[in-house]
Amino acid sequence: MRLVFLLYLFLATASAQADPLTVPDLRERMEGWHTVQAFDCRDVSCRRLRSCEEACFKLIQCGQSKRDGDHDGIPCENLCRSRC
Repeated sequence: MRLVFLLYLFLATASAQADPLTVPDLRERMEGWHTVQAFDCRDVSCRRLRSCEEACFKLIQCGQSKRDGDHDGIPCENLCRSRC
């Protein structure tokens, strides 16, 4: 949330100082920026996860080996089709 606020503050300051006709639109400014996906290590079932990326995070970063029940490197096979 803090990052979003700082980004807004930066964009608001930049647009206030520049000529409105020469300020690129927000999409051009945001090109190259990536949003931060915050996952945690809470132990929840695969059915409650939202994405394969979250399942991979829990498998690799959190060490939740039960995400890969058949030990083929693919966690939560209801979400993921390939190895992390």
